[in-house]
This record gives sequence, C-alpha cells and structure tokens, in this order.
Amino acid sequence: MGMLKTIKNSMNDIKQAQDGIKASMDGLKKEMDVLKGNMEQVQVQMKDKPAKFKASLAYLKLGFADAKTAVGEVKQGMRQIKDTGKDREPAGELVSGAELIQEKWGFKLVRGTDVIGEIVYREGPDAEIWIATHTYVDPEYRGGQVAKMLLDRLVEEARMRGKRIFPACSYVRTQFKRSAAYQDVWHEY
Repeated sequence: MGMLKTIKNSMNDIKQAQDGIKASMDGLKKEMDVLKGNMEQVQVQMKDKPAKFKASLAYLKLGFADAKTAVGEVKQGMRQIKDTGKDREPAGELVSGAELIQEKWGFKLVRGTDVIGEIVYREGPDAEIWIATHTYVDPEYRGGQVAKMLLDRLVEEARMRGKRIFPACSYVRTQFKRSAAYQDVWHEY
C-alpha cells in the first residue's frame, strides 16, 4: 500500500512539473508572438527612422535574452522531470572510520553518532520477496560509492537468505537496470 502511495506521489510531482513546463511554454509562445510583432515594427521603422530602428533593435535584443532565459527554464523543468526520484552518486572514495551496521530492516553506514547513509527494505507480499524502499546518503558524503556499497550489502544478504528484491526505491531500480550483476535477485512485477 505504501509503494502505491509513493508511486502516486511521484506521479503527482511529475504532473505538477509538467504543468509548470506547459505554463512556461505558453509564456514563451506569448513572448515569441510579442517579439514577432516587434520585429514587424522594426522593419517598418527601418525604412523611415534609423534612430528609432537602433532603439527597437536594442529592445529586440532584450526580448531575445528573455526568451533565451525562458527556454533555459523549460529545459531545467524537463531535466527535473527526467531526474525525478533519481539519486546521483559519481565515483569517489568511501568514508574512512565508518562502520556498517545491519539493522532489522536495512543497513546503516555510521561514523560515531553520524549516519552517513542507509538502505531500507521491508518484507514483500511473499516471504521470499524484500521491497527496497529507501536509500539515503548524507549530502556531505555524496559523490562516492556509499549508496552502491549499501546496495551491494543488501544484495549480498538477499542472496545468502534466498530472497529476491523488488526495487521500489528509485536508486535501487536504476542500479538494477544498469547492471546485470543484480539480475539474480531482481524481482520484477
């Protein structure tokens, strides 16, 4: 039930982002229509008044700069939709002095009292299924292999216990899709 709620929330976030992009696109279209009208005025002024032409040309340059900014915002919105739910962790070093702790429903990487990262799962609808629900890495430690190390530990535990993993967590799902090394534990509905 929680997985469906998470999916529904993600779908609502995507719809809101799409609505925002649509509004930006509508604004961009209006801006382009205004620029088109201004261009026609510039053409008329070009024939009659060179000074007014220069002023209009400067105004057009500002309009194109605004349009370029609007296009950048639309592109950013598209990237946000594409990246919804993704955790990005480029390669780097693991944290020295950290300890990996197994808990009832997951694993934590801690140093002292600081939680550096965690991966959480719960039992699935069948006894042999685990549902990977959440992966988190403290922003200070992102950019390394912390999330991958946590995932690999979860996968190792699943293999030892004869379990399969359904990747409800976006990070786990992305890693399962990227690497054939997880095929033996990947449970797809």
